[in-house]
Amino acid sequence: MKKILSISILLFIIACEDDKADETAAVNFFDGTYKLSLESSDCNGQLDVQYITIDGLKVTKWDYDGDDCDNGDDCYSTESFTATIDGDAFRVGEEGRFSTALTMVITRYATNSLKVSFDYDGTITGSEIWGYESSDIKTYSPICN
Repeated sequence: MKKILSISILLFIIACEDDKADETAAVNFFDGTYKLSLESSDCNGQLDVQYITIDGLKVTKWDYDGDDCDNGDDCYSTESFTATIDGDAFRVGEEGRFSTALTMVITRYATNSLKVSFDYDGTITGSEIWGYESSDIKTYSPICN
């Protein structure tokens, strides 16, 4: 009886460790730096330099204000979000920032690219393709005030 109990406990511990390893692998699956594709830029064909970095569950957006699209200062506007895992996707909610509930759904697209779909109150209203830049989690500067 003691052997059965010992084996059961050991199997339970191993099973729990596998779940944690699977969750960690899912979180790290997206890690890296991605750049907004020109096709997804909503700027009448002008260059709109934007990056997304993903480090675990932290998603950071970097938007260069000095590009042709923004025509602003030589700096990066940045904001960070915490994602949740939803199957093979990341969900990033921005509730409270807009009059409706916005959720960005991040999935793999093609080889190493990302597809970011925008879900407003349960309706997908558009998407963007972000090309793979690097496995490094890059930062950009200077940061706009």
